[in-house]
Amino acid sequence: MPKYLFSIILSFIFLLQACSGNHDKNMSELDELYGECDNPANSSRYKKGSKRWERCKARERSEGERLFDIAGEINDLIGGGNNKVVYQNNINPYLWNGSLKVTNNYPLKIADNQGGFIETDWIYSLGIENQRCLIKIQVTSSELITSGVSATFLCEDKINETWVSDNKNYPDEEKKIILKILEIAGGLSKTS
Repeated sequence: MPKYLFSIILSFIFLLQACSGNHDKNMSELDELYGECDNPANSSRYKKGSKRWERCKARERSEGERLFDIAGEINDLIGGGNNKVVYQNNINPYLWNGSLKVTNNYPLKIADNQGGFIETDWIYSLGIENQRCLIKIQVTSSELITSGVSATFLCEDKINETWVSDNKNYPDEEKKIILKILEIAGGLSKTS
């Protein structure tokens, strides 16, 4: 093998290695600037309006961090960098995090961490094409109390290609959801 060919191959390998590190750095900078879901470099992965994009946006909203980042930046602009701003949230963080963990396996339609409201997208069971259900959870207290969270379980049946409410109550399922949230919230409060 000629000596110059070996040096060209070696140079090419170093170039590829250098480019891959810059790519990861650039992607993380774009994610920070635009958010993972709206990063223009991720447009093939998250097409705006697709289910995958909607789930990504719901996950971003449920985390709540970006809202506080923006609020801090606005405070710096208006208040000249005064760090004595207090953010108040009217919902209990343990109940909120417990609710997120309970709904973790389902696609979220709404996750409002300021209002304490979570709604899943429609949930379908494997093999059952003519029924779908969703879960709504409302955290109503700033304290960790058993009455500080409520859950609603709604189902629809498909009749003649139209989805119609089954008009049934699901108190056992709702109770199980609430008890699981309270169990997780209690565990979270003990580890803090």
